[in-house]
Amino acid sequence: MKPTHLFKGIILIPLFFTIHLTAQHKLSFDIGAIRQKNYHNGGMNLSSFYHFSERVTGGLELNRLFPVHRTIEEEVVELSGWDVEMNMHYLVPVYKGLKFYPITGISHTFEKELNEATHYEQHEDFWSVNTGAGMYFELGHFLPHAEYVFSWGRVNQQFFLLGVGYEIEWGHNKTKHSGK
Repeated sequence: MKPTHLFKGIILIPLFFTIHLTAQHKLSFDIGAIRQKNYHNGGMNLSSFYHFSERVTGGLELNRLFPVHRTIEEEVVELSGWDVEMNMHYLVPVYKGLKFYPITGISHTFEKELNEATHYEQHEDFWSVNTGAGMYFELGHFLPHAEYVFSWGRVNQQFFLLGVGYEIEWGHNKTKHSGK
């Protein structure tokens, strides 16, 4: 074993152990309705977030933007897409169960444009940087939430999301879900 690999292991193992000890042992699963402002098409959002601490969460999100018909350059096309995101939230308590969070992360978008007259399909995929904000309210284990995200990339996009999450806890330090 190379000395550099051993050194990296010596540094990383305590780091992961420390993260495990400070983690909240919470995981949330979310479902929501999403709207992309650029093409005015709606869709569905599925996500899961891990609570690294009382304030920091990170997770993966999958957005399906349903097909919508638009006229572009005098031709009717069908637009649809998928968006995979990895976002971080920093939770700021506002008032009894109400929390605000800034959003930062990255996303990869897959768009499909279908010209129905010619049956020509065009596919594009690109990376973006996400910024935004959201709020949620604790109702027991349920977390209704609203978000606004701006994706900075080859094509800048704006998203609005309304959803509900369900939080699961395990381990020794379970917190009560009273909304306080």
